[in-house]
Amino acid sequence: MKFILVFFLACLSVFFMNLNSISSNENYNDLQEKELKQSINDGKSIYADFCMRCHLPNGEGVENTYPPLAKSNWLKNKREASIKSVKFGLSGEIIVNGKTYNNRMSAMGLSDQEVADVMNYIMHNFGNSDYNLKQVTKAEVSKLEKK
Repeated sequence: MKFILVFFLACLSVFFMNLNSISSNENYNDLQEKELKQSINDGKSIYADFCMRCHLPNGEGVENTYPPLAKSNWLKNKREASIKSVKFGLSGEIIVNGKTYNNRMSAMGLSDQEVADVMNYIMHNFGNSDYNLKQVTKAEVSKLEKK
């Protein structure tokens, strides 16, 4: 009888530990979602201040001059290069959605957090949200070197 009681209490303990773990994961996911929404919101104003004049309000860019950010295969397939272009600027030839662009984008002087925010805004707007791209974090941006 003691064995059954001890076994029952052990099972009950494991059950409640798993229940607490599930609750913690849900809280963590809620926190991540809240942080992403805030980052996207912050990125919207950064986009308006630094990116919109070339890439336009709808992210479609200017054909043969400024590449589109809207439904951009370059953003989808070249994550690190995309982030570096915002952080350090970009020069040289790139191909976006099958079209060649060869212009210069200056570094904007943004902080790593601002780079993450504007990348999250771009990657979750202009038709790019269909790509289900992972959130860009300040830590990810800060690890990138110019090279």
